[in-house]
Amino acid sequence: MKKTLKIFLIILFFILFIAIISFAYLSKKTNQSFFYFPKTIISALKYSPVIDKPNFIILGVDKRDDWLEKTLTTDTIIFSQLDPQKAKIHLFSLPRDLWSYFTDTKINQIYPLSLEKNDSQAKFEFISENFASISGQPIDRVLVLSTENLKELADILGGVDLYLETGFKDELYPNQAYIKDPDSGAPIYKTVEFKSGPLHLDSRNISEFVRSRKSADTASNGGTDLGRIERQQLLINALIDKLKSSLHSPEILFKLYQFWGTLEHNFSDTELLSYLFRFRSSLSKIEIIRHSISIGEDPKVNLIYHPQKFINAQWVYLPQNKDYSSLHTFISQSLNSL
Repeated sequence: MKKTLKIFLIILFFILFIAIISFAYLSKKTNQSFFYFPKTIISALKYSPVIDKPNFIILGVDKRDDWLEKTLTTDTIIFSQLDPQKAKIHLFSLPRDLWSYFTDTKINQIYPLSLEKNDSQAKFEFISENFASISGQPIDRVLVLSTENLKELADILGGVDLYLETGFKDELYPNQAYIKDPDSGAPIYKTVEFKSGPLHLDSRNISEFVRSRKSADTASNGGTDLGRIERQQLLINALIDKLKSSLHSPEILFKLYQFWGTLEHNFSDTELLSYLFRFRSSLSKIEIIRHSISIGEDPKVNLIYHPQKFINAQWVYLPQNKDYSSLHTFISQSLNSL
């Protein structure tokens, strides 16, 4: 009995020693106090989220601040719902040119308008309230990603692999060399091409893949904002698959935590860990469900349509109903049908 107790105490001491060393290392690397991570982990284990199926709005910002253009509009706008119990993530991509009757702008202007608020809480509330009005669903959290963030994430994961059904070639892609130095003699545009088949994306080509929209006149051939939406959703699937396969690596987990701290969002570490703990038994089984919002020219058929006239001198999409009720019904039924 004494021998068994002695072995147990030795093992316990060893575990505690490793834990202390690990927390000390994390504290030093993240500039947090020594007790921050133990307290956060304990809080996350005790944390019981009030919302069983949280809703998020994901905004992809293409930040430009050069002599050609200064903009903070969002090229990517995705409404998402997380269902931990069923291990499902629902995605609805909203076209950036959808008109908001609440702000009298396209929805890609909601994020720039939020920056006029006095503090971060008011900013996130403004974003949540506006997208809740459009989607018909409460928005619990907001995540903002820039193009540079996307490049960094791809490199942390060692790139991502996906299969592109329809290749595309864009001969009017903005040339970064020209944007940085117009006097360099570099052409204004450059050609980017992605052939159909398996693709490997990393910081060298991932922004071109998700941003290109001039490759064709139709979405089916990879062009327009709708073609870009399809590629963005394809990329999200690939990123989540790569994340699932990378969670066993302490080095990658640490880099992801550091990366997470650089992003613009209104999650707490406790909340984030609590959802990871709830998902831990089904991480490898997470299913991504992409819902397509019907978009076209006919308001009688499509939830979102392109009107025959400009709105405020802008090319826009309009909801079938001015109160967005048809879109609300579609999203609600889609979430409840699976």
